[in-house]
Amino acid sequence: MALNEAQGSLKSQFSIQPFDSLNDVNSEVNRWQTLASTLPFRHPDRAVIAHNIASFHLQRYQATRQKGDLDQAIMGYVEALVRGMNHPPMDILTFEHLTRALLTRFNDFGAREDLDHIISYFRYLSNLPLDVPVGGQLEDIEDLISLLRHVITMTPPGTDDYRIIASNLVGALNSKYDQTGESQDLTEAISHYRAVLTSCPLDHPSRPLCLSNLAQALMSRFEWRGDLNDVQDAATLCQQSLDLLDKEHPRRMWVLMNLAGVYHTRFRQTNDSEDLEKAINQEREVLLLCPPGHKSKDKVLRSLGFSLISRFRNFGRMDCLEEGISLYRAAVRLCPRRHPRRQQSLSGLADTIHLRCLRTHSIEDLEESINLGRENLDLTPPGHPMRPEMLHNLSVSLETQYEWTGDVGYIEEGIEHLYEASKLVKSGHPDSRRILHLLAGNLVYRFRHRGADKDIADAIKHYRTSISLFPEGHPDVSSMLSNFADDLHFFFSHTGDAEHLEESIALYRSAVEYPFSSVRHRLTAAYNWTVTARSTRHSSALTAYRKALSLLQRAIDLGPTSFNGPASYAIESRAYEEATEMLEQGRALLWSGMRSLRTPLDHLHQVDKSLADEFTEITQALEAIITTTNVRDFMQTPAGTDDDGVVTGRKDTFARDLAEKRRLSGELDNVVLRIQALPGFENFWRPVPFCHLQTAAMSGPVVIINLSKYRSDIFIVRSNHPVVHIPTPTNFFNRVTKLAHQLPETRKSYRLESKKYDRVLRQTLQELSELSRIWLCPTSVLASLPIHAAGQYLRTPMSNDTFVTFMSGNLSGSASGQPLLLIVGQPDKTLPGVDSETRSIECLVGSGSVTRIAGEAATPENVIAHLPMHPWVHFACHGMLQPGRPFESSFLLQDKTHLTLLRIAKSHLPTAELAFLAACHTAELTEDGTPDEVLHLTAAMQFSGFRSVIGTMWAMVDEDGQDLSKYFYGKMFSAGAQVASYEQSARALRHATQKLRTEKGVSLERWVNFVHYGA
Repeated sequence: MALNEAQGSLKSQFSIQPFDSLNDVNSEVNRWQTLASTLPFRHPDRAVIAHNIASFHLQRYQATRQKGDLDQAIMGYVEALVRGMNHPPMDILTFEHLTRALLTRFNDFGAREDLDHIISYFRYLSNLPLDVPVGGQLEDIEDLISLLRHVITMTPPGTDDYRIIASNLVGALNSKYDQTGESQDLTEAISHYRAVLTSCPLDHPSRPLCLSNLAQALMSRFEWRGDLNDVQDAATLCQQSLDLLDKEHPRRMWVLMNLAGVYHTRFRQTNDSEDLEKAINQEREVLLLCPPGHKSKDKVLRSLGFSLISRFRNFGRMDCLEEGISLYRAAVRLCPRRHPRRQQSLSGLADTIHLRCLRTHSIEDLEESINLGRENLDLTPPGHPMRPEMLHNLSVSLETQYEWTGDVGYIEEGIEHLYEASKLVKSGHPDSRRILHLLAGNLVYRFRHRGADKDIADAIKHYRTSISLFPEGHPDVSSMLSNFADDLHFFFSHTGDAEHLEESIALYRSAVEYPFSSVRHRLTAAYNWTVTARSTRHSSALTAYRKALSLLQRAIDLGPTSFNGPASYAIESRAYEEATEMLEQGRALLWSGMRSLRTPLDHLHQVDKSLADEFTEITQALEAIITTTNVRDFMQTPAGTDDDGVVTGRKDTFARDLAEKRRLSGELDNVVLRIQALPGFENFWRPVPFCHLQTAAMSGPVVIINLSKYRSDIFIVRSNHPVVHIPTPTNFFNRVTKLAHQLPETRKSYRLESKKYDRVLRQTLQELSELSRIWLCPTSVLASLPIHAAGQYLRTPMSNDTFVTFMSGNLSGSASGQPLLLIVGQPDKTLPGVDSETRSIECLVGSGSVTRIAGEAATPENVIAHLPMHPWVHFACHGMLQPGRPFESSFLLQDKTHLTLLRIAKSHLPTAELAFLAACHTAELTEDGTPDEVLHLTAAMQFSGFRSVIGTMWAMVDEDGQDLSKYFYGKMFSAGAQVASYEQSARALRHATQKLRTEKGVSLERWVNFVHYGA
């Protein structure tokens, strides 16, 4: 027999089967003994051979009852155990056989020393990594449990021996529970843990471990029962364990790991991100405590990776996803092909790469996740306890492959895997709920192709079973309910069965109102509810929109958002004032949320100065965190890489900022409640009502253009008059969307002066011309089009020469002497005219009213320092867009330093009036920006306090900036003008663009580039 065959015999675990005759057993003993004689004494394979020879002797004893065979078996197992030192899987397997043989000899011959040997071996085994499933197969674990139950009855309670045996019994019970999900095993394990803890003195060195072990058992019971009290008790036990351990204690890192797991679970239950950050901080500490080469370092890497992925799921932080992938890759490197924990590492890596492919739409990532899933399935053959999990995980990636390719073969394979997994997992096991849920979704996909009604019935059955298995308070419930509701809506569209629709709406409502799920998941359910209710004309549509808007206000920290469906539905219901309020509430949410932190407090100062000061202090601190955490690269430069190739010592500022934001938000809520309790301040800091938004029209009508896939409308808001509604053609949405794509693409492909581009631009303005009025408040992609210049194409006497066109990011930002102008100039080879431009402005305004910063003085710090002292500012420099990072869009200043949108937005400029941005791209949205957030430099200046802002929608010709500035300031300070006021800036810009057209003859592309925002 070859040696690899011998190794394979042991690897198969209990593969030596009883023989039909004693001669067969004798033959096997002789064959293995002959093989052993051919090997050197210290050959590593002799441990495998000794184990198998001992197993045949034990079989022969059971047949002949000859004590010599039993003695030979025990000696053989001892030899295998000694030779197999530092090979944990072999140690545990051999030990299990040895204890069985010793217990047999004790029971049959009454040798007390055999029981003492068993206890000694248990002490040895307690130092081995018991996360390796003992024996692997369920029947072997059950045999060991029976053995340990027998031994513990003969061991005096309260002794060290009792504690050691009980700990190993609990480990075996946990292994059995992991495979079967039988709650009685978990209940028995917890009772043994409590007995051990009760018998363990407060100063006993084993007490910290006993506390931590009981905490782990309670966490397992939580997954079964969903009782949050188990999680709270586990947190207390882990903390008590930590308190008993010195910082240098070798077991401290594992107690920290357990406590991190408790915090992570509590986070999933309560969505309290503070718990998640505690888990991450502790896991980073454990990683620092875990030296290179540590046998369990892969577990630490997986744990931290898992927590970072949770942060990604909750906050959308790509840096956390990338670090999680890096940690899982490191864990896989530490687990070679035959490592007992390779499956866990591969599974985590496949899952995180699949998450990245969903975000980046990378086919390479999807293929890698599938390949990793297939490798893992090969490592978990039928009978392996982890096979159901591997089947499920592979099916998740196969479902995505189907969604991307439409190849139903991937769904068929997934369904086959999921049916196998469902049969391998006992009914009621926690893993069965996600297996059945995914199976239901796959059956719906197959129904779309095959049309078999049985798939509908089976899908509904599996959905119901899956959801019923989730305990009350589980954080995934909203997602599960929403998924089921989505498919019930699809069934309704196929069958017309109204019961499907009504159940779908009820499930959406439950998902949205479920308090234990994250805002992100509930918001997704609310959005799906609006789609279903509106498409089916269900009466709950307006309720769904209101719920969605309410959740949207709480989701600002998820990033810029846009949601104009509620307004279009309110318009459809002829509720125009509510539509205006909804539109204001559902767009520019980031700016609106930040602006609310700058609420004017003059009246409050008169009533309660200390309360006003407290509010100001908190809101300024909170604003600083909000603006910083929207752009910061949270994972700063890593401290280094250890010998295992793992990055350690990262400076994770996200947790610190999040904790501070939480503290300040709590204080702010308290202060606001106290302010609202004052007479006359009942509506302080509440959503802006229509009557206040209407004041934005005091200086002239406001035209709001709502663009939605459902319907697009124009309505005119005037002070002291009802809203005027103007419907648009049915194809308006598609026309505008096409224009918004066509114009920038043509600008990229052709020269700005080309006839092709000029033709497309004129076509765009022609189609937009029907919309021009006085104030324009466009939504969605309209914000990226030069709608302000469409007036010249009107088929009426009205034109850009008749009306002054204003642009506004939103209404509340528009409802808000002698000028002092700050000029910021930064000339270079591509902007040779900056010096002459700025000096010309200085002459027109008057040198005594101007501060000019140029050249070496034009640094971001110097500009920010001077802004509060000047009501007006003029920038003559380059403007830089940052696609994907709008807050980092900037003005380019001295030595290529950047004055960013973020830094401008953080400035508080209460006396600011007019900003002229003679720089490229200042009013242009980044390619992947959110249109309704108008995240550009012009909007940032308006948010910072400037009432009127002039910017550019794309790249500007240098000489146009010079000429326009001359015409603009000439008009503002003309001899016939009264005291120059920012309120005349829109008229002055109209005058300047007319001059560009008539005197300079510039092309359409060049003069429509300039746009006015604000008052």
